[in-house]
This record gives sequence, C-alpha cells and structure tokens, in this order.
Amino acid sequence: MALETSFATAERANSDEVRQEHQILMALPLVRDFLDAVPSMTMVLNDHRQIVYGNRAFAEFLGYHPPAELGNPGAANGTAQFVDAILGRRPGEAVGCIRANLTPGGCGTTPFCRTCGAAIAILKSQTLHRPNVQECRMYCGQTAARSAALDLRVWARPIDLHGKPLTVCSMVDISDEKRRQALERIFFHDVINTAGCIKGLSDLLTQANLSESEIKEMSGLVAESAGQLLEEINAQRALSAAESGDLQPVVRKIESLELLRQIIHQFQSHSVARGKHLVVAPDAESFVFFSDPVLQRRVLINLVKNALEATAPNATVTLGAKLDNDSVCLTVHNPAVIPSLVQLQIFSRSFSTKGTGRGLGTYSIKLLGEKYLGGQVAFVSNRNEGTRFTVQYPRVLPPYEQE
Repeated sequence: MALETSFATAERANSDEVRQEHQILMALPLVRDFLDAVPSMTMVLNDHRQIVYGNRAFAEFLGYHPPAELGNPGAANGTAQFVDAILGRRPGEAVGCIRANLTPGGCGTTPFCRTCGAAIAILKSQTLHRPNVQECRMYCGQTAARSAALDLRVWARPIDLHGKPLTVCSMVDISDEKRRQALERIFFHDVINTAGCIKGLSDLLTQANLSESEIKEMSGLVAESAGQLLEEINAQRALSAAESGDLQPVVRKIESLELLRQIIHQFQSHSVARGKHLVVAPDAESFVFFSDPVLQRRVLINLVKNALEATAPNATVTLGAKLDNDSVCLTVHNPAVIPSLVQLQIFSRSFSTKGTGRGLGTYSIKLLGEKYLGGQVAFVSNRNEGTRFTVQYPRVLPPYEQE
C-alpha cells in the first residue's frame, strides 16, 4: 500500500538498489575527487530523492572527518560510518530536520515540506528536468557542529547516468547573509518612516501659523515620534545582540496592566492602528512580575503590530494578562485568521507576508520570548477563535534579587 504524502512521493528504493547506485557512481573516474573539491555541501540523489553520495563538505557539516577516500565503503571507519549514515536517506533526514519524520513517508511528504525550499528545488529539478534554486529555513536538532535553525540556499540540477536520472543537490548556509539583509531592511524602513514623521511635524511647527495650544500638541507629537525612533533603534540593537548571544536581560518589577496600557499608548498615533481599536480585555488581571521590561515591550509591540496589520478597519485587537500560580500569561487576540501555509512558517526568520526582508517580527518574538525571557510562545488561529498569540513566562526571571 502506498504511503500517504502531503507533497512529494513517499516511495523509496531499497537498500540494495541504493548501494548499487552508489557503487556505480563511485566507479566513474574522478567523480569523487571533483565532488569533494566542491566547497559547498553536495549530495547526489536518486529519483526517489534518496542520497547515493555525499561529498567531503557535507560529511564535515554532519560532524564526520573522513580521509581523502570519502565515499568508499571499505575505507577508514569514519568514511564507512558516514556512508552508512547517509545512504538511502533523504536530505532532511540526513541533516536532522525535526519535521522529516512527522509522517511515515519521511522527508518531502509532510505538510511543512510544501514550503521547504530544499524539497521544492529538488522536486522541480526532477519534474521539469532543468536546474532550480530555492532558499529554505530548516529546523534541526541542535548539535555541537551546527545551530538548530539553518538558512540555506539550495541548488538542484538533473543529470543522467547511463540512462538513470540522478540529481546533484548543493546547499550553502546563508544565515549571516539573510540576517544582515533583514536587519538592514527593517532598520532603514522603520527609521526612515519615523524620521519622515518627525520632519513633517517639524516643518508644520516652523511654517504653519499655529496657536499656542496647537504648538503644544504638535510638540508632544514630535516628542512621541522621537521616542518611537529611539525605541526602534534600541529594538534593532537588542535583536542583533540576541542573535549573537550577547544580550543580557535586565530584570525589573513590572505591573501587568500598566505594561498593557503602555503598549496601547505607544500605538495611539501609529499609522497601523488608524481606524482600529486596541483595548485591554475586561478580564485582564493586575499583578506584579519580574522580567526585562524593555524586552517584554518589544515582544508585545511586535505581536500587536502584526495583529493590527492583519485586522480589518473598525475591528478590535485585545490584550490580556493572567496569572496562573508562578506563570505569567500575556495574550494578543485579533479576529482575523492566518492562512494555513502561513501558519507553517510563522516563526521563520526570513518569512513574511509583507515582502522581502520583513520576516523578523514573529521570529524576534520567538527568539526574545523564549531564549532570553524564559517563556513559551504559541498561537491558535481558526474561524471560531480568530488568532490568539500567547506568551507564557515564569513570574520571576532569574537572576533577580529583591532590593
């Protein structure tokens, strides 16, 4: 009986067939030498997307350090272990993608695979019989050799070996490139918008014939915009520090309802909130907890901004706060529903529905909320409930000392 799949076919060649394909490939003159000379991680796949060869760069990426005879099953133990570890597996399975084994069919067959750039590149190359290149973000079990999340650029090219179709697949880690591009685009986009607002208000103050009360009101708007500009600069600095592991939370006393009111006040003059309602839930609880107030505001600001952007005019975004024993639960709810394909990628660093380079909002929520504030970030989104993001924190984030 054929295995079910949500994307690519699940069928595989058996181990003897894979081993035979590997031996045929290795028998060709200089193939191993040429592929091992390639600095990027490179695999050769059969028509079932199973690995029949992995080059030296791929072996080293996985933590193997075999001798020059890489690919020969009879060579040193390191080589034999590497060959045994990858032969017959699919790329996500070999790399350790946490989603590769969610279904019996494995890599390429899960719902998440429909948005995986590696799976798309390989499948398009095989079905269209031409090269294809895609980008993907792959979540892996963290090891000493690699981080838990990989940003990859994947090339797939079909080749023919004595009438047998194979695919050469190369991957390059582009995490630094994606991070730099995204940080720069978001930083300049937000700073230019806010600076433009300050410039416009300043021009009105100097050119318009304003009354004393109007000047006072306009000056207040300038001060608010300048504060927002500083907030955006500090937010980018905090995110850069968080990604490099240099961020140190500063734990202070926080009052829950006051925190929510601060967020609402910050969005009063924000364009994204125009024509929409931002309120505190009637059952929101007042309590004190101990965490980093700057990072807490940054997480909530990103959640609220995303919710407002998704919300139709005259609709309401609601902020909530609950205390459950020693856990703090903060929520942001809006009536819109996130499309299923978007839900699969919601916390990816480079993914956004708002265009290239706009994908750090929910990613930073996950990074700051979980890694630095000790919380857990989750969401539900369906027609009955709308969309609710929940961040659950410890009531006291260590280290904290009573003053």
